[in-house]
Amino acid sequence: MFWENTIWFVLLGMTTILELVLIFRKADDRKRTAAVYLTISGMTFCFEMFVLSYLKAYDYYPKIFPDSPADDNIAGNLFSQFSVSATALLLAVFDLNGVWKLIFIAAYSGIEEGFKALGIYRQHWYRTWMTMVSLLLLFWLAKHTYAAGRNYLKRWVRYLFIFLGLITLHEHLIVWVLRLTGIRLLSEHVLPDKEHSLVVLSAVYMLLLSVFVMFLYFSSIRWGWKLLLLAILYFGHWLAARYNLILYKESWMWIASSISIWSMYGFTFLLDKLYGSSPEPKP
Repeated sequence: MFWENTIWFVLLGMTTILELVLIFRKADDRKRTAAVYLTISGMTFCFEMFVLSYLKAYDYYPKIFPDSPADDNIAGNLFSQFSVSATALLLAVFDLNGVWKLIFIAAYSGIEEGFKALGIYRQHWYRTWMTMVSLLLLFWLAKHTYAAGRNYLKRWVRYLFIFLGLITLHEHLIVWVLRLTGIRLLSEHVLPDKEHSLVVLSAVYMLLLSVFVMFLYFSSIRWGWKLLLLAILYFGHWLAARYNLILYKESWMWIASSISIWSMYGFTFLLDKLYGSSPEPKP
């Protein structure tokens, strides 16, 4: 399976690493560039998971998790997500326009068709021309996100960028890892369709937890109120477990909840430091 399926995704991952090396060699502010990459990856993750899992547009078959089609699909999505995000940022950092965008769009269209021919990717109602249109939009968004990230960020824009970066970090390193290890699972029975249930619950959980934690991190309210909000977060996790919205491995509820909450706080701290202090806008 590795040489038939997985190897092609590994090669895609290697090209992503190469692009990131070029990006960070060129970037004049590597910390902010890293933060912007996480933000752009959050954008592509939201789009891909909605189209992939909720709308059932296509499927990946990297055969990394052959016994779990859902996780195998997510793994394939991650290779795609990080690849197109790196390409979009590469175009922005090197200020490449016009023909270069067309070259990369043609390259990704060729990869998509090649993956179809190899049987490691299958389209349902989705078509390759939709990828071409989506990439044009992503390249435009990445250009403006990179430009904004290098300059003064209004407070709400900064929070939005950090939120998108949190999606990249928390969904991949915490939510998915806890799922893979069997420590914590989201219910598949909230909605009639299992994948719809996972997408909706994951989105609601991410939104609520990130908003609470970002408020705790950025607000200047007294510590007593912060401790109260922290207690509400733990109570919310207990309540979700009580009604089987979140399923925990035996004796892991409080540990897994703490991992989720405090990692979100740590990721918020990391992204805040990567974006650093925004220079004041020129009058």
